[in-house]
Amino acid sequence: MSQSIVFLAPSPSDASRSAFIAHVVASDVQRAGCHPAFFSLRDFEPADVLFGRSTAPGVARFIEATKAAAALVLATPVYKATYAGALKAIVDLIPPDALVDKPALGISTARVATHAIGVNQAYVALFGFFRARAQDALFVSDDELQFAGGAGVLSIDAEQRVRKAARVLVQAVYDATQAVPQP
Repeated sequence: MSQSIVFLAPSPSDASRSAFIAHVVASDVQRAGCHPAFFSLRDFEPADVLFGRSTAPGVARFIEATKAAAALVLATPVYKATYAGALKAIVDLIPPDALVDKPALGISTARVATHAIGVNQAYVALFGFFRARAQDALFVSDDELQFAGGAGVLSIDAEQRVRKAARVLVQAVYDATQAVPQP
């Protein structure tokens, strides 16, 4: 398949639960023949993001990778019942037509399981703006993940949902690339 999938996990923490989940998904999609490209908050100069400097080196690399990718995965801890402001600030740099008809997966983690509904609605609206093909959001609550020092162990149920999300994403990438006529 040899398709690139951009992953954005903008948690400022080195020990991020949402980034951990994104890496599990990335491992699965890589085994299926896709190539994950990771970006984190540390890949951007804060002023470049804040002032929307799309030609700044870090921002330009992210934008070009996103435009060329077959899919986008956003992973965030839940803040104030939705995705993190850092994620929103970086996503605001993506051109409006960069994700048209591309599969897009939202991943979130939080202490409170009821946040899953709000963050899912936020992802649906965000991906709808971009006219991307939103996949069912993946939510993992903190009690489903034992996490320390950057390493984690998922509960059986959470691991099954993570693996399913990766399979569905790979299938969506495959379907999207097969639907496009090859020159």
